[in-house]
Amino acid sequence: MTERKSVILSDAERRNLRRKLRETVEVAQDVLHPRNQMKILVGKGKAEAERVGEAVSKLARKNAPVIGAIGLGAILFAARRPISNWISKRRQGRSTTQDGE
Repeated sequence: MTERKSVILSDAERRNLRRKLRETVEVAQDVLHPRNQMKILVGKGKAEAERVGEAVSKLARKNAPVIGAIGLGAILFAARRPISNWISKRRQGRSTTQDGE
């Protein structure tokens, strides 16, 4: 091979490598751009939120009777005073009607 062909081939290889380097730099700049970094971060956050939401709903379905019992207990605890007052009024109403007869 002549020296001229060697120089032409090496110049073509250099141009090809330079083109590849430019493309790689452009891709890296695009990936590292703050806008794209935020998109990636938001996407990861959404995926994590979906995963956690699925896990919570699966756990809730699995433990629905326990959650229902706890909820019922909380409602009864919150309403204990009105229930007690209602029962007392019912008892007093009976005792006054029986005493009057």
